[in-house]
Amino acid sequence: MAYWTLSETYENWKIGLEKGVWGVSEKAKGLWRKIQPGDKAVFYAVKTGIIGYGTILEKYVDDTPLWPQEKKQRKAIWPYRLKIKTEKTYTNPKPKPKNLLVAFAINKLPKELYEEIANL
Repeated sequence: MAYWTLSETYENWKIGLEKGVWGVSEKAKGLWRKIQPGDKAVFYAVKTGIIGYGTILEKYVDDTPLWPQEKKQRKAIWPYRLKIKTEKTYTNPKPKPKNLLVAFAINKLPKELYEEIANL
């Protein structure tokens, strides 16, 4: 099992959490390939904080526009998708720990930091 931080805007996360799906662009495809069902993930909303965590159920490619920017452009911008099971969401987002890497859409996460976040 591996641990990941998944970063996106709060607006897109609201849709993703509601539908149980998260996606990345071609640029993040290499890391997306490394994610496996059963891996754990922290959900990070850019400029907002940690909004929850959960488990990756499956990964797939889907060209159906889902998020507002995709619908506006009438094409999938983030077609490399993950079906996620949310285990916890925070009504009030938690601040980003100093050592939490969120530079990319997918970031490797140390197990200890995942456990720290899961116990917030």
